Amino acid sequence: MAAFAVNGMFPVAKVGASAFTTNALTTPAAAPAKAASTITMVDPFQRRFQSPGRIGVDYTVPKKLASYKRSGYSSVIDYPTSAAMAGHYTLSFCGKRSGAAKIMAKADEFMAKGINMQYKRTAVPNGEYTTKCAEATQHGGAEFKRVFNRITAFKAAQKSPAAKATAKFQNRRKAIIAAHGCHHEEVQFCNNPMSAAVYLAGRNEAMGTCIRYATPSSEAEDYMCRVVLDIKRRPSSAGGVYRPSVFCTDGHAKGQAEQRRVATLAGEYRAAQQSASATSAASFKAPMEALTVYGHGDCNAEEEIYRNYPAVAMAMVTD
Repeated sequence: MAAFAVNGMFPVAKVGASAFTTNALTTPAAAPAKAASTITMVDPFQRRFQSPGRIGVDYTVPKKLASYKRSGYSSVIDYPTSAAMAGHYTLSFCGKRSGAAKIMAKADEFMAKGINMQYKRTAVPNGEYTTKCAEATQHGGAEFKRVFNRITAFKAAQKSPAAKATAKFQNRRKAIIAAHGCHHEEVQFCNNPMSAAVYLAGRNEAMGTCIRYATPSSEAEDYMCRVVLDIKRRPSSAGGVYRPSVFCTDGHAKGQAEQRRVATLAGEYRAAQQSASATSAASFKAPMEALTVYGHGDCNAEEEIYRNYPAVAMAMVTD
């Protein structure tokens, strides 16, 4: 009897390549595609304009923030500018710095430390601190000053973006004006805001034009100096309460405000002990600095006030 079979009667066995099936030919398997990078991010634009089905997130069920994940290109990650750009991001609008910005920030910090070191060497050329040593006057005061500087830096980081941008552009403008007309320095100050701020502070310290070194010669000069300082500090506490700002320098714990007042008085006492040449040099440099950087052009009244009352010029220079 002849054997017969009908097509489809028996299922075809799918045998893969092995040592027992040497003649089996199979198509080479393609390498699996790499998964796109996953970024934990939830933004108002996504909630408002993108459907849950499109991005695979069901917002009707409350979840932890870490469970909301979306994919996109790893090099460009940020909020989309339109609904058609879902999954395509850039770093600029996200509030996160790119890799290049982080590196440049470190470079800016390094250059700022170098500028600060150079000005300290100028103020203390022989390695021994003079009357400009403003660390403290009693045991443990230097450590308090270091901690206080860290707290001040922390409070400065809490400023609003508008306040930070204003300080950045103002420091840049003042540093460019106070520079030596050098295009290289101008480019450095434009690209490195921290260096610009340290340049201004170090310049005032080295020349002795800071308010801590002011020695008013009369009650009228002392009064005008305090009025200028009050006007410059008033915008930071318009309602009478200090906001997170570098202007609130009384301390951060109980008893430190009194220590700050004692340190201020001690600084004034040491400033009065400066040599006559240092005091005269500062009295000539302070009006020049105030007119150049902080003046309002060709104002004869300002020039006369700064020339006749150097302490007022120092108060004007101090930020």
